[in-house]
Parts: sequence; structure tokens; C-alpha cells
Amino acid sequence: MTQAADVSKPINLHQISISSGHFIKELLKRLFDITASLIGLIILSPVFAYIAYFIKRDSPGPVFFLGPRMGRNGKPFNIIKFRTMFEDPRSYNGPRVTAKGDDRITPLGHWLRDTKVNELPQLWNVLIGEMSLVGPRPEDVKIAESWSADAADEILSVRPGVTSPASILYHDEERLLSSTNLMGDYFKNILPDKMRLDRLYIRYHSFFSDLDIIFWTLAILVPRIAKTRIPEGYIFAGPFTVLVRRYLHWFTLDLVTALFAVMVTSLLWRTSAPLDWGTTNLVALGILLAFLFSSVNSIFGVNKVVWSKAKFDDAVGLGFSCGFATLIILILDFLQARYQWLPYPSLPPMMVVTGGLFAGTGFLAVRYRLRFISAIANVWLSWRKNQVNVGERMIIVGMDEGTQIASWLVQRNMFRTAFSVVGMVDHLDPTIYGMKVNGLWVLGSVNDLPALLQKHDVGVILSALPQNSPEIEYLFALQKAAPVRIIFLNDLLWIVDQQVTKPVGTMDFPLWLDQRMEYKALHDTLTELPNWTLFQDRLRHSLAFAKRNTSQRGFMFVELNWLQFAQDDLSRNALLKEIAARLNKAKRDVDTLARVNDERFALLLENVPDQLQLDAIQKRITCALSAPFKIWGKEINIQASISVNICKGVCGVEDDVRNANVNQCYECVCVKTMAIRSEVSL
Repeated sequence: MTQAADVSKPINLHQISISSGHFIKELLKRLFDITASLIGLIILSPVFAYIAYFIKRDSPGPVFFLGPRMGRNGKPFNIIKFRTMFEDPRSYNGPRVTAKGDDRITPLGHWLRDTKVNELPQLWNVLIGEMSLVGPRPEDVKIAESWSADAADEILSVRPGVTSPASILYHDEERLLSSTNLMGDYFKNILPDKMRLDRLYIRYHSFFSDLDIIFWTLAILVPRIAKTRIPEGYIFAGPFTVLVRRYLHWFTLDLVTALFAVMVTSLLWRTSAPLDWGTTNLVALGILLAFLFSSVNSIFGVNKVVWSKAKFDDAVGLGFSCGFATLIILILDFLQARYQWLPYPSLPPMMVVTGGLFAGTGFLAVRYRLRFISAIANVWLSWRKNQVNVGERMIIVGMDEGTQIASWLVQRNMFRTAFSVVGMVDHLDPTIYGMKVNGLWVLGSVNDLPALLQKHDVGVILSALPQNSPEIEYLFALQKAAPVRIIFLNDLLWIVDQQVTKPVGTMDFPLWLDQRMEYKALHDTLTELPNWTLFQDRLRHSLAFAKRNTSQRGFMFVELNWLQFAQDDLSRNALLKEIAARLNKAKRDVDTLARVNDERFALLLENVPDQLQLDAIQKRITCALSAPFKIWGKEINIQASISVNICKGVCGVEDDVRNANVNQCYECVCVKTMAIRSEVSL
């Protein structure tokens, strides 16, 4: 029996549209790859034979090099290149990247690498579907395994490419690397930026941007261009993208708009007077209007505006361009009426002006269409929200730039379900009460708040007032007398910052500033473990509990020696976070782990029955720290020492619990030092 379709879940047409658009985009890209690679292999086959002859003559070994690379969806494949190194074990067992002057490269190999001719056989990888003409450059499997999970998921979501923005900007990569610290330089100075460029390409690539990248790949073969660093913006928005998006795209829309405006104007004019113009002439008039309008836009840079984020001032430029184009047509029409250059009558000047007005309105509508749709959608959603009373009802207090920011924020999607804005109150200008400002009704003054809270069932007041404003004290007094909460604009901005830097999907409301400040004061900012202050407090509680219940506790201190591997702050911080995570996972839930200074972690062990239990905990910690750490492609074995013991009370900290000190416990612990690992491999 066939199961009925589940009609309870709505069909997401937008998602279907995106998926189908992505499929078509990928299909076209694949067809282009197949066509271009097949043509390239056929045309270049004599060149391949010529190069193969010289490779065999230059040094013994195969013509082609097959190297393992990480492919799409994490599937490795063998990349095909012309061999540029001596056929020697050193060539295969040496560093994964090369620097200028690498003695593994053959004399002919230097020329092949400089001209990028050694990359041409990858057209075969493109033809069989392992690569694309344009995409992130395929990385060595060992290096790719060091990527973070989110970067790997994004970069490996597409086929790797023969060329990419990163390969253009780093075409002289070998000159940027030093032979003394080859892999260290690569991981620190080049790989992070190449990954950034690859991720930018995946997010913003298009067919025309791929053509731009191919263009720049060929351009850097010219020595003069190769010596100049090409700006990133020119790579992602090169000549093809600029021509299509900034000129052809808008000219096409303007042409359709101008033709429609001329058609409507001619139909309206024919209802009142005859018009002896044929369809061809009217089409020519529309083309002329669109051409003049687009030309003026190009001259004054109006075509470079991102219209989905345009301001009102940008519309002035459109008006000027349209007016100028209409004026030119009026002048031409006047000359036609006077000299009769063309075999048809001139147009009535009023008709030309009317057509220009229609066209100008159309030009504006086309460019601001998304803004119009968004405005209508926002009005609809606001009306629907007010109908169903979604979220806590809120009043905004204040009337300045901060209020504009606040009103804009609380009407964004991330706050739309949390708050329902009733209106705003102003303490400065009583003449605007009952009017609408920034889309919100001004309900009264600050002194009217008690009545407004009750009338509109308000639960939250959002204050955009300065912190030193005398009205702040009134709001605090009101909070004590009424069941209302106060949020300050700083809190709202902090929430937005968290959503941008650390998106969590949903957030609890409200989040109070004093709670955040308390958390920051008691926790290490890097590892987010308890800091010295909080550990001190936990220690005193533990001492008091142990004294009352005659239980034993222990201490463990992990000291780190940074001298051998702290090469830079970024890798050091990453390593510290990983060490903290391992220690936190290895400890018992009842114990407290803290970072008490720059290179020392402390573990307060609650209720340790005997030495055997202590040894078991120490063994878990030792195993956790013994495994190598992988930080940005480097395999690091740390050097550390562990000091651990059950507290016997000989240090006297139990005699004065209130003044107990972490340093006393550290000095008292019987040090049982064990070197976890002494060597560091990079």
C-alpha cells in the first residue's frame, strides 16, 4: 500500500529554487570543463610530445609525475603534471612544497615551473571529472588533513581547479619560502591566506568570474604583469565580470525599461493625436534613450553602485542621467523639426518629456526593486507580528541616533520573534507625541511610562539613553515598582556581535551585562576555564567541606615548558586551547580545573579516597597529554611536568580556611615530576 505524502510540512520553494539553480550552475560549469579540456588536449598534443622529448633528454625518469592530492568530498586522486624533479627518493620523501633553488628540481624543471607549463597535463584530470579548470588548488593529502573541519568541508565541497585566485596571487610562491624553515613558512605565511582565498572563491564564483581567473592566469605569464601583485578585487571581479555585471546586465534591463516606456507613451499619445512614427522608429528611440542613459551612468560611475544597499542620494545620480538623456533627445528632436534631416516628422516635446519621466520611473524601480519588495514584506511581517503578539512587548526610550539603531535592530529577523515593539517614548520633544518616527509611534514622555506599561502590557524597556542621563535612575525606580525588565542598547549590540562572531542559532533573552562581566572576571579569556580567582574560591569551599566531613582532597599542577615550541602567539594560543580541552575531558566531573597563570594548570581533586585513585587520575591526565598535538599542520609533542599529591594538611591551609591560598598548596605539594615528552617534532 502506498503511503500518503506528508502534507503537514510546507514545501520550501525558495530552497528548491536554490537547489535547482545550483544544479544548473554546476552542470554548465562541467560542460564548459569538458569542452575546454578536450579542445585543449587535442590542440596541445603536439606540444606535449615536444615537451616529453626534452624531459626524457634532460634527465632519466618518467615524463609525467603522479602525485596524491585531496579531491572533492575528501576523496584523494592522482594529479598529473610534467615531471620537474630528478627521479630520486629524495624527490618523493622530501618536503611537500618547494622553495627557490631546490636542488631536487631538474634544469628543465625550473623553466616548466616558472611558466606553469608543467600544469598543462591536468587537463586530463579535468576531462575525467577529478578536477575543474577553475577551483581551489588541490592540496597534498598530508597537508589537507591538517585543515580545520569547517574549512575542509567548504573547500572540498567543489572540484579542485587547475587554476584559482590563490594560484594567481601566489604564482611566485617558491620565492616567498625559505629553504631553512620551508614547511614552517608555508603553514604560517602562505597556507592560511590560500585557504581564505579558496573559501572566498567558493562563496562568490560564477561563470564570468571563472573566465576572469583564466584570463589572469594567462596574463601572469607576461613578465611585466607577473612582477606586479594583482589586487584581490580585480581577480574576483575582473574584466569579464565587470563587463557583464556593471555594463551589459544593466544596459539590458535599461533597454527593456526604455522600450516599455516608449511603448506606453506612444499608446497614450495616440489616444489624443495621430503619431506618424512606425514601430521601427519607436524601437530606435528606446535604444537611443537606453544607450544615452547607460553612457552617462558609466561616465559618472552610477553603474558601480550596489543597488541592493544603495542610499537615497544614489537615486539623484539616476535622475540626472535620465534628465540628461531626455535633454539630448529633445535637442535632436528640435533639430529634426527645424532641418527635417530624417523622412518622418518630429515628436511633440511634451511626448518626449513624458517618455523620459516614464523611463526614469522604470529605471528607479528596476534598481530599487529589492528594496521595494523588502519594504512591503517588512510591513506585512510587522502587521502579522502585531496581530499574533509574537515575543515580549517592548517600548524604546530615547530620541537620538542610538534610538534609530535600536529600532532598526529589534526589527531584524534575529529579534523579530523575541520582541514586539509597541512604540517609543521621548523626553526631549513633546511636539512629536502621537506621530511616527523611524516607523514607530511616539507614545509620550518618560513620565508616561507607568500608564503605558499597563495599557500595552509591556514587559521590556529598551533604553537608548546615555548612561549618565538622569532618566536612567527613573527607569531603575520604575523597574522596582513594576514587573518590567530593562535592556540597554549595549546589551543588544553585544548580542549582535555574538551572533556575527559565534553564531549559536537561538539565544536566550534577555542577556544581562552584569552576568557577562561576572563570567569574564572569573574565567580565563583564552581557555574559558576558571581563573585564579574562581579557583581560589572553589578551594576555600572544598577546604571547608573537607574539614566538616573529614574527606580527603588532592591537588594536581601541570606545568608547561614553552621554550621549544612557542614560535608565535597564534600557534601558542591554539595549543593552549587544545591542552585545556584534553585536560577538561580527562578530569572527573566533580573536580575543578583552572588555568592559574600563563603556563600552569591546577586541578582540585575532590574526595580522593586513597593513593590508587590519585594514580588513576594522574594516568588519565598523562595519557591525554602524551598524544601528539596537531596545530596548523605541525605535530607537536609538549614538554610538561605534573606535580600531584593528596593533601595531608601539613601546610596549614585548613587552619585558616578564609585565607587559604593556591600558592600555599602548590608549595606544599610533594612534587612527583614526570616528563611527558621531551622532544618536539615540527
